[in-house]
Amino acid sequence: MLPLSDEVLASRAAAGKIECFEELLARYRVRVYRLCYRMAGNAEDAEDWTQECFVRVYQQLSRYNPERPFTPWLMRVVANTCISLSKARTRRDSRVQVGLTTEMEQGSSEGDPLHRTLANAERQEIQEALDTLSPLARQTLVLWAQEDLTFRELGEVLGAPLPTVSARVQRALLHLRARLLPDNKKVKP
Repeated sequence: MLPLSDEVLASRAAAGKIECFEELLARYRVRVYRLCYRMAGNAEDAEDWTQECFVRVYQQLSRYNPERPFTPWLMRVVANTCISLSKARTRRDSRVQVGLTTEMEQGSSEGDPLHRTLANAERQEIQEALDTLSPLARQTLVLWAQEDLTFRELGEVLGAPLPTVSARVQRALLHLRARLLPDNKKVKP
C-alpha cells in the first residue's frame, strides 16, 4: 500500500483522525524544529516553539484546503507562529543567548580541536548576525536558505507578492554581508 499524501493526511486529521496528524507530525517534526531553532536561536525555546507550532497547526487544520499543497500551508502557520513567539519573547527579554543547531553540533565533532573551535566561532558569528535581523527578515532568509524554498513558495508561506519576497531576501543578505565581512573584504552587491 502506498503511503498517503500529506494533503490526504491533513484532510483526515482535520476530520478527527489523530493517527493521521501523528503521521504529519512525524514527517515534519525535524523540518519545523530547524525553522524554530533558527528563529528562536536556542534549543530549549526551539523545542517549546515546535510544540506550539504543531498545536496551532492542529487547531487550524479545518482551514486547510486539501486541493493546495500542504507544505507551504504548514510552513506559513509555523512561520507566523514563530513570528508571534519571537515578538512575545522580545517584549519579555532583552536578548537571548545564541546556540548552535543540532546539525552544526554534529558536524563540529569532526576534525581537530582548532578546526572545531574555529567552526564553532564562525557558526556563532553567523547566528549572532541572524539575530540582528528583524523576525520577519530572519524568517524569510531562513526559509529561503535553510528550507530551500523558492521565491514563489516563500510568497505563499509569507503571504507576500514575489517582488516583496525577493526584496526581503536581498535586504537580509546585504545586512548579513555587512555584519559578517570586514570592511576590507566587503564585496559589491
